[in-house]
Amino acid sequence: MVVSVIDAQREAPVDTTRMARFACGAIRHLGIRTPGRLAITFIGSREMRALNKRFMRHDRVTDVLSFRYDGESVVGEILVAPGQACAYAKRHGIPYREELARYIAHGLLHWLGHEDRTVAQQRKMRAMEDRLLLNCRGPLTVHRVPNSLTVDPRYTVHRTRYTNARCSH
Repeated sequence: MVVSVIDAQREAPVDTTRMARFACGAIRHLGIRTPGRLAITFIGSREMRALNKRFMRHDRVTDVLSFRYDGESVVGEILVAPGQACAYAKRHGIPYREELARYIAHGLLHWLGHEDRTVAQQRKMRAMEDRLLLNCRGPLTVHRVPNSLTVDPRYTVHRTRYTNARCSH
């Protein structure tokens, strides 16, 4: 599986290489052997709220959305809101990068079909996330894709950062 990590927001800093390393470690740890590409994209809170409203019918910002696509070269997308991770980390006195990695783990678990609707499901997912955070810091081959300029319609220009990583077992 190839993991593409894309930072397409400006609310909080994201180390795409570190997050790709974590994602590949989690994919190995979970035994995922699905061929294809998984896109992990960091997006702003406004975009996350709009997507949450469109696909989940919840008119509020959320931290993670996961989508699984069968029979496609892109097998799934995990959308993460770093602004939410940053705010949560500050409120609870935990490292921001750890919370951001937890959101990736959470998205992967949803991608695999795990649910968190009940208290028991939430506890189970939290325990699985904790194990992934503890065990998944493995090596990977990183391919940096050059920064691309994206013109913000409001007048500013910002850089979108990409990291592609091949996760081998």
